[in-house]
Amino acid sequence: LRVAAVRETVADAVRVSGHVYRAGPAQFRPGMRLADLLPGVDELKPNADLHYVLIRRELPPDRRVTVLSADIAKAWAAPQSEANVVLAPRDQVIVFDLEATRSALLDPVIADLNRQSSREHPSQIVNIGGNVRMPGDYPLEAGMRVADLVRAGGGMNEAAFAADAELVRYEVINGESRRTELLPINLAAAQA
Repeated sequence: LRVAAVRETVADAVRVSGHVYRAGPAQFRPGMRLADLLPGVDELKPNADLHYVLIRRELPPDRRVTVLSADIAKAWAAPQSEANVVLAPRDQVIVFDLEATRSALLDPVIADLNRQSSREHPSQIVNIGGNVRMPGDYPLEAGMRVADLVRAGGGMNEAAFAADAELVRYEVINGESRRTELLPINLAAAQA
């Protein structure tokens, strides 16, 4: 009886963690959106990244982990828009600090993505380096663009020359070999 109650509680909850005042579970309800969980800036600690909030989601039937990100400032500004992401049971919403390293919060998510990878389905991880505020590894999101990765990295830092960059893409071929492609990127155009 007790195990069933615990399962029901987890399945009916979402969790918030990171740079927030009240981390932990919250009751899930159908139609719940990001701004319902975090209704205003008072929920966040000072210096929270309002433009990159990560949502770790478990997909049925096998609870495979996937991720998506949101811009909480846009969600607050347009609560009925797609920017205000509809949450699902068991979602974990992670809020980052603009000045502190993100690895402590990201490492468990990246470990989940690495654990479910295989030769045919490589890890869904991307990396950003150079003149961004928070270089490092980030989860690859469906439809992710260069601008999304720059946003994940906290944006360009003061020393950045926002003209050109390089995108290195790896493609696994038949689970046997890897092809590398180097693509020049115009950062100004990619972030427009």
